[in-house]
Amino acid sequence: MEIMKSSLKLLASCASLRALKQIHAHMFLNGLHDDNYVAVQLLSFCSRELREVGYARMIFNSLAHSANVFLWTAMITSYSNHQTGTMKEAFTIYKLMQQQGPSPNKFTLSSVLKACSSLQAVAEGNQIHAHAFKLGFLSSIYVQTALLDMYAKHGQVQKARNIFDLSGENVVACNAMISCYTKVRDMIAAREIFDKMSHKDGISWSVMISGYAGSGNMLAARELFHLMSERGINSWNALVAGYTHNGEWYEAFKLFSFMCLECVKPNPATMTILMSACGQLGALKLAWQLHGYLWKHCIEKNVHVHNSLIDMYAKCGSLLEAHKVFSEMPIKDVVSFNVMIGGFANYGHGENALELFSEMLEGGIQPDTFTFLGILSACCHSRLVDSGAKFFSCMKRDFGIEPSVDHCACMVDLFGRAGYVEEAYDFVKAMHVAPHAGVWGALLNACRTYCDVKIGEIAAHELFRIEPWNPGNYVILSNIYARAHCWASVTKIRCFMRGRIVEKTSGSSWIQVNHEFHKFTMGEALHPQNEEIYGVLKNIYLQFL
Repeated sequence: MEIMKSSLKLLASCASLRALKQIHAHMFLNGLHDDNYVAVQLLSFCSRELREVGYARMIFNSLAHSANVFLWTAMITSYSNHQTGTMKEAFTIYKLMQQQGPSPNKFTLSSVLKACSSLQAVAEGNQIHAHAFKLGFLSSIYVQTALLDMYAKHGQVQKARNIFDLSGENVVACNAMISCYTKVRDMIAAREIFDKMSHKDGISWSVMISGYAGSGNMLAARELFHLMSERGINSWNALVAGYTHNGEWYEAFKLFSFMCLECVKPNPATMTILMSACGQLGALKLAWQLHGYLWKHCIEKNVHVHNSLIDMYAKCGSLLEAHKVFSEMPIKDVVSFNVMIGGFANYGHGENALELFSEMLEGGIQPDTFTFLGILSACCHSRLVDSGAKFFSCMKRDFGIEPSVDHCACMVDLFGRAGYVEEAYDFVKAMHVAPHAGVWGALLNACRTYCDVKIGEIAAHELFRIEPWNPGNYVILSNIYARAHCWASVTKIRCFMRGRIVEKTSGSSWIQVNHEFHKFTMGEALHPQNEEIYGVLKNIYLQFL
């Protein structure tokens, strides 16, 4: 027993796969490797903290013959929580459990239903629902909540409501049903359940605030927030996230200031939301302040916070700071590499991105679909055509990742930027999935750069069909005609825009002065200091006359 306790204590302080393997070896030497309880702890820690689901599977395989329901459930949960293509393995393990394992319990079913939700696996979800009914677990709040969430993500609100009506309307089921309605933007139905609840917890309020914010109704979100008698950190986070979601960056940071004045300590989620907002603003000085606040107030710097720091610095244009945070991370997961690769890609450092990909593979971290989006984008911005083609072809062959339409868009952009417009168009025609606006947009941009009228017209007319109210597509085609001196076609496309009442979106910009953010929109004179600003500009202009 003492050896088991010491081993589990070592596990709690583990920070790398190498250390985990040493602890595992220690357990094996002391005869603990066959203990299901120890295996569950080892497997759960491995997949949860280190994101090493492959090593977790190896542990499970070694014990599958004697595994109890908890070990089977831990393995299914590992895959259900692993947001990559390997999530489908949760179904494989569940089917295997039916053939040679113990009968599943309510936690097993809720875990596999989570995978159904994330993967939009409708058929599998219906089968698990039937199995839950057969096993008598439909009365379990865990199974009910998982079913509610799954049907909400499938857009099957009536099925979710049928489950809810059977649940006895406890607070957990009510929260799940409210969440279901907010996901389909039915705030009237969500508010009806919310108002009827005899007891509301912090989750109830937070879900409603998030729902209003997600539907763009920040007024209702604020009103609900101020009605709360006690505001927990999740409620503050919901409103801060709402402001950032709606592009109200200044309001988000102002709320954060009020939060600090009320002595509500931010948590890692708060900082992650704020760092995302800072990245959208591109405010490097603010990025330094947020980073300093993290250290000063000893907020937990978990892997998600580190990833947000990297993303924030990269979007603020400081790759040096981003890479410094990345290099100093005690534990890196696939997201860490994805964010850093994306940062290199966006600034044209293709070679650095490819080096990082090699480092990732050497460290035993399995790339996912987002990794390849970053790598293909890096090849695209650096015009590494051969490398991009190589990575695209090896996705499915070497890593089992089916190229998505977004990966195809990267390849079209790659060929187009390098001047291979014909090859880009041939690639689009040979695609195994239907091209979306991103694919045709990449092709149209290539035609603008290299003045290819014929293919440009094809791409533009596809875009007119997919997104008829996007003014950018009409403007690009008009520019292609102008470069080719097809003035009659320029006139025709502009008349076409006026006929469809398509207006070009006004450009806008942000600037931070004395800790305040100011927005300027082209053609508008709504800033309260507008006269002073134009007065200064006029004086500058006169000095150069």
